[in-house]
Amino acid sequence: KIKFNICYYICMTERWSVLTLVMKVGGILKKIISILLVLCLSGCTVLDFVTDDNQNQTINSYKNDYKDTNTTTENQTQNKNGFTVKNKEDKNQTSNNQLKNGFQTVDKNKLNTKSLYLYYYDQLSSTQKAIYGELYDVLQKPVSEYSFKKLVKKEDFATALLAFNYDFPEAYWMWDYRYWIDDYGKVTKVKFQVPENYAETQAQVDQIVDNVVGAVANASDYEKIKYFYDWIINWTIYEDNECDQYYTSVFLYRKSICAGYSRAFQYLCKKAGIKCATVRGQTDEAHAWNFVELNGKYYWVDVTWGDPVNDDGSQSLVYYYFMVTDEVLFRTHYSLNGTVVIGDSSFEAFKFPKCTDNSLSYYVQNGAYFQTYDYYAIRDYVLQKLNEDPYQKISFQIGDQASFQVAVEQLLSQNYRYITNIFSEYFPGRYWYNAITKDDVGVITVQIVS
Repeated sequence: KIKFNICYYICMTERWSVLTLVMKVGGILKKIISILLVLCLSGCTVLDFVTDDNQNQTINSYKNDYKDTNTTTENQTQNKNGFTVKNKEDKNQTSNNQLKNGFQTVDKNKLNTKSLYLYYYDQLSSTQKAIYGELYDVLQKPVSEYSFKKLVKKEDFATALLAFNYDFPEAYWMWDYRYWIDDYGKVTKVKFQVPENYAETQAQVDQIVDNVVGAVANASDYEKIKYFYDWIINWTIYEDNECDQYYTSVFLYRKSICAGYSRAFQYLCKKAGIKCATVRGQTDEAHAWNFVELNGKYYWVDVTWGDPVNDDGSQSLVYYYFMVTDEVLFRTHYSLNGTVVIGDSSFEAFKFPKCTDNSLSYYVQNGAYFQTYDYYAIRDYVLQKLNEDPYQKISFQIGDQASFQVAVEQLLSQNYRYITNIFSEYFPGRYWYNAITKDDVGVITVQIVS
């Protein structure tokens, strides 16, 4: 049934161009085109043969948390609520921003929200920015089907759409799409699945987000970033669900995975006027996280890995990857992915900032960072924390990896256990303690339990 509907749509819209070709050519070509018409009527599409693009092609293979998308290049029939948005501009109207290729560049001020941080937009070509601008119009007034003002190359369309979806976490429903191409492989229009209750859902999200952002309205940007990080982890359970690719899974369902965590964090930062973007890359599996820009410097933030699932199934809040540098992050986050995928081909479209400043990491900010192993400095820090609360978890970080291994050996191994010397200065009697090491980031955590 689907095949028949597709064929009927194409045959009806393209019949004049096909029949004209039949009249103008003869011999073998006439026979070939006649065969195409017969095949079309029997259930195949003309584009299947002309464009050599008859397979489903995944543009956004990331699909948020790396699930396959429904994105295809095959022509599709309109669904019952679908309609085409036509260009209502006066054809004679001109603009100072008009380009030779017929596209109009996007005035970035027109895309302005409370906090404008279009990291991916700024890396686009002028043509791609024009497509991005049209997608922004769709987001503002959602429609299930949109016809572009000019024909666009698949590469430009895919790049612009990927950039747009990364810049706007609220465009979550625009990740699932299909697009039409003409005989020359140019994209003519795109189809989305607009949620029936999108406006209501967005209102519910914004109500929660406004409350969270409002709670730290007078705080510094650093304090806001940490608050959002803590809030998401305390609010959310790491668990798959039907909308775990979207920030709605965090705000409304309170359970999500890395795509939801990273986009929720981005949206909170956006509403608070903090520059933040979502990135995708590779750890031991495909993954998503964020970076923030603060005072002209960049910092990595991985909220998902701040909410680890423990062996007993419980979850805890840690700061291993909060406001960290490239040197720390890339010990475990092996690569960044700025690739646009079209079918079996791909190309690099986006670059990412360098994060070199360590001054805002959680451990530096809390006096718990030691570049090398220094027993007496660590002793003073642990005693200070014991005096504050003798049963709290006490964590500290050693920056140099070789020094970290020395610290683990001397503080915790059976040969030395110097940590007991420190504890004994506070607990002269008998006590029990736990110790955890996080080798990838050089963090040691100790706690008196009884």
